[in-house]
Amino acid sequence: MSTISKGNNFENKVFHYFQEELQSENLFVPSKTSKIFKKKHYFSKDREGFITTDISIETFIPNSTQYSLLTIIECKDYAQSIPVDDIEEFHAKVQQVAGNNVKAIFTTSAALQRSAIAFARSKKIAVVRFLPDILVEWVFYNMTNDILSDKPQLDSNEFNSAFLNQRHRSRNRDFYAFDDKLLYGSLSCLLKNIFNLV
Repeated sequence: MSTISKGNNFENKVFHYFQEELQSENLFVPSKTSKIFKKKHYFSKDREGFITTDISIETFIPNSTQYSLLTIIECKDYAQSIPVDDIEEFHAKVQQVAGNNVKAIFTTSAALQRSAIAFARSKKIAVVRFLPDILVEWVFYNMTNDILSDKPQLDSNEFNSAFLNQRHRSRNRDFYAFDDKLLYGSLSCLLKNIFNLV
């Protein structure tokens, strides 16, 4: 399979996942006022041209013709771990497209280097890892303790070795978000919190 075909297959898998999550009201935006797209173009003043996104979700205020929130989803299907340069490049693209009214989600099949994780955390970029067995694991940061107090705990060393920079998972979870030895149990709650929408 060519590199282009492999990348397109991964993008299609990610698109169908987010499409289903949106339709099931499991994301941080309402399905009734949101539209999901593949390969849509957005104007960049810096480039004086258009930037093509892998996947985007436009969310509208009722009766408005312009979106009020844009979610940009980057897809990287790598054999090697994700370097910080890829996250920095994605962040720059996001800033050119929509500035403050944009939310960024970076999806990958690979592990992330620690510097990439640190940069994503500092810029509030959501990171999603799609594993070979279709299991999806989420990692977000800047979480608050008030919505974590009743969640199960996991040792930080175990978490780091299980997910952040390893190629294979060690726990069978279809949802995985962690901070300060605590786990989120609700995707919608986590997304709303990380994007300050609560």
